[in-house]
Amino acid sequence: MIEIPLGFEVGTGEPVHVPLGHTVVVGQTQMSGKSTTLEAMVSRIDRRAIAFLTKRGEGSFRVASPIPPYFKDRTDWRFLASILESVAGDKLKFQRTEIMKLSQDYDGLEGNWKAPKTLAEVQANAEIALIRSRGIAKRVYQELVTYLDDVVPQIALLPASAQLKLGSGLNVMDLTPYDFALQALVVRSVLEWVKTKAQKTIVVIPEAWKFAPKVRRSPVSMAAEELIRQGAALENFIWCDSQDLAGVSGVLLRQVTVWLFGVQRDAREIERTLDHIPADVVRPSRADIAKLGRGEFIVAHGNELRLVYVQPAWMSSVHAEAIARGEESVESAREIVRDFDLEHEHAEGGE
Repeated sequence: MIEIPLGFEVGTGEPVHVPLGHTVVVGQTQMSGKSTTLEAMVSRIDRRAIAFLTKRGEGSFRVASPIPPYFKDRTDWRFLASILESVAGDKLKFQRTEIMKLSQDYDGLEGNWKAPKTLAEVQANAEIALIRSRGIAKRVYQELVTYLDDVVPQIALLPASAQLKLGSGLNVMDLTPYDFALQALVVRSVLEWVKTKAQKTIVVIPEAWKFAPKVRRSPVSMAAEELIRQGAALENFIWCDSQDLAGVSGVLLRQVTVWLFGVQRDAREIERTLDHIPADVVRPSRADIAKLGRGEFIVAHGNELRLVYVQPAWMSSVHAEAIARGEESVESAREIVRDFDLEHEHAEGGE
């Protein structure tokens, strides 16, 4: 079993390792240190990983290589159905017949078209169908056309990237210039690429409650569920980053073997955290979860439960251990990261 050096136990300063596997890192945004934790874990294993920036102002990765967005068109009816379910917020039933028409050669009284090869061609087919349809079918086509009217022009603006090239360590795609709908399609394309072409690769799903929701299908959840069920044999793993657990796909959570719980202040989220901690260990109190500091996580895997200060990738083990023991303050990390940033700014300026 491959183990990842994570950090040091709070209080004792003992080193803590976690097994490599499907993982969830959960905690309040900007307060728990989720991005720093994910970056640290990748930096200490011989694996490549890919993560995504999706919101301006969110915590960024410092030890990572930027790569351009990767997108691959897909036009089969199952994919189109997942788009509509995401837009409508409900599972499709009889509407699937209408969706199937758009993804194949069709010649009928309502219109005719060729099987599409791109979402732009799906958009053209849907516009024809919209003009000729009535009732529920018309609503289905209207929702799809509205969605594609937003997404297709953005696809045209994506940097040309016919292939996904991942370097060693942490690779990061900046998707902040694009709307959520296109972000989801890019994340889905990456997941499918990893499933079919990669091994020993980790995909970090950002804001899992949003990209892989529990209550409905989405382009991301469909691909993520396929990868998380099949990827372990090739050592392809999904790591989920989420503010909370309430809205995350149950299919993904059931495959998770490593849990990192950061600070939560909402009473309902504290209860959900406790519900996911193994029953046969001494559980933390509600106050323990609410008082977790930045970089502190309750780590659970198997029957093991530890309170850990995660060593950032840019911090020495000596300093991280001192923080875990209480000999240095957590605030001292700010000075270290500031010096790290200044050093790299000067290095880049001199190149």
